[in-house]
Amino acid sequence: MKKLLFLNIWILLIGICTNIQAQEKQIKPYQLDLDKADQAFKSKKYHTAAQLYQKVYPKIKEEELKQQILFSIADSYRNSNNFKKALQWFEELVNSKYPDPAILYSYAQLLKNFERYDEANKVFYDYSFEVPNDPRGKIAQQSCTFAANSIANPRKFKLENLKSINTDQSDYSPFYVQGKLVFASTRKEAQGIETFEWTGQKYSDLFISQINNNTYQKPQALKGLNSDYNEGVAWFDSGYTSAYFTQCNGTDGKGINCKIYVSYFQNGSWITPKPLPFNSDSFSTGHPAFSADGKRLYFTSDMPGTVGGKDIWYATYDALKDRWGQPVNCGLQVNSTEDDMFPFIHEDGSLYFASKGRMGLGGFDIFETKDSAQTFSLAQNMGSPINSGGDDFGISFIPNSEKRKDLPFAFFCSNRTGGIGDDDIYSISEKPILVLVKAFVYDRETNKGIQGAIITLKNNTAEILAKPNTNDKGLASLEIPLNDLINLSASKDKYLSSVISEIDTRNIKQDTSIELRIPLDLVPSEDIELTMQGIYYDLDKWDVRADARLILDSLAFILNNNTNLVIELASHTDSRAPADYNLELSRKRAQSCVNYLSQKGIQKERLVAVGYGESKLVNDCSDEVDCTEEEHQQNRRTTVRILRSDFKVKR
Repeated sequence: MKKLLFLNIWILLIGICTNIQAQEKQIKPYQLDLDKADQAFKSKKYHTAAQLYQKVYPKIKEEELKQQILFSIADSYRNSNNFKKALQWFEELVNSKYPDPAILYSYAQLLKNFERYDEANKVFYDYSFEVPNDPRGKIAQQSCTFAANSIANPRKFKLENLKSINTDQSDYSPFYVQGKLVFASTRKEAQGIETFEWTGQKYSDLFISQINNNTYQKPQALKGLNSDYNEGVAWFDSGYTSAYFTQCNGTDGKGINCKIYVSYFQNGSWITPKPLPFNSDSFSTGHPAFSADGKRLYFTSDMPGTVGGKDIWYATYDALKDRWGQPVNCGLQVNSTEDDMFPFIHEDGSLYFASKGRMGLGGFDIFETKDSAQTFSLAQNMGSPINSGGDDFGISFIPNSEKRKDLPFAFFCSNRTGGIGDDDIYSISEKPILVLVKAFVYDRETNKGIQGAIITLKNNTAEILAKPNTNDKGLASLEIPLNDLINLSASKDKYLSSVISEIDTRNIKQDTSIELRIPLDLVPSEDIELTMQGIYYDLDKWDVRADARLILDSLAFILNNNTNLVIELASHTDSRAPADYNLELSRKRAQSCVNYLSQKGIQKERLVAVGYGESKLVNDCSDEVDCTEEEHQQNRRTTVRILRSDFKVKR
């Protein structure tokens, strides 16, 4: 009996061992790494998950599993905000004919991130065809059109990447207070030593940079507020005495949610931060921002009652009693079905925030809305250039009392293409209205452009602002200042300078382009005599008539613009008087012209008076010829001839 029992046990053991060996043979060599990758993804350690999945991917032979891991790699990079690598892997995923059409939506969103709107629109169309019951596809197509139009018609803002404080890591959520810029950063100077496996960067800390004459000093860690884990998105009161900020993962790194903390500046340092009472271990709160009167704290949370992924909420605060009211959701005019985060309250009561769930240019876009009688109006996209295909968020404004012409009026952050790191901090300034003059300088006789003509730009105090040259086609483009009377003229060797064009920019309210055609006349040869139509004289008179003054004024203008010219002023008479008398009369007429021009500021050394009497009649009205008074008037004239074009003013 004992032998039989022993035999049965032995057979059972052999069976168990055989079964274990069979199971061991079924375990795939990559399974351990795949399990680690799946666990990292579930724990939102997306950067780590992407690395583990990529390690497993080449080892997979089964087509279905290979596609699934390909999706996991692409989605891990997407969730870690590494859009460049995410796009590469999603392109491969789409080419693999992955069966789930949901990937088309994510792929198109990534195309938007890189402002490839035409391509994104086509992919969104394909998604709508495959999933006709999801309204997001058609809305996303409209969003592509909106984005392209916004970029084509940007608002009047000037953006500047703050390269002196940005790094190759993530620098985000700037806040201006008392001439200082506070922001969050994952730079190497952050105090923790561990890597945040969600992003693959260090845990973020709060840093502060002093601003001196629009120069940003080297950022320093904000002592007293940072731990070894994630701190960021801070708000400070105007006196820099209280700070509200976001802390995630707990001070020991074991927390899974974010909470809002408050600290007070006492005796030269920030005291130990304390969590606000409406924080919870079951949901996240963060991104604090007080209203100007200090009675409402706006923040981000996914607490029960949230419409989308994360919403903007507010809680009332009684500072005298240090008492908080129940959080209130800002409603559907603000919040969408996706993430709405990073609130900021302007002094005028406007709410600014970032959203992924509204008509926009890419990922997060910045929106603005106004609170009127405790009811928000529908949020409006701030458009280009503030928003881009990337994530644009974390806007804050300089208080009106501290605004200066040499400073921007706001700051925000973005991971748009062209930055120097992951998220970069940008400043926003008012972009001045542009008035552009496009001048074409040409030869009046040939109508051809004149190369190398000098265009002189002066303001209303005769200060020279610019003197650009025309190109080989006779063209020059120049920007002229706003709110001024601008005088513009052109000159070129061997040409008479142009008549001055006056441009009034005092009432221009938008970008304006002005086209000018400026003709130049060649300086006449010395043997050519020009009759100045209109310089005539009464019978037996030599004084300058009123109608002749207008002509001499224009001659003075030409001489003032062409200071190198020396001219001859030759006067003539009709034949009615003795020749000697007429000769003297003509000299007096020529001299009266010289005297008039001298009074207009023309140097006498540039004016030569000559009288020809009746020796150069322009018609047949000589002695004993019967002519009309009109015919005789044609002979009582003054002509001009250029003698030299090399005069130099004596100094």
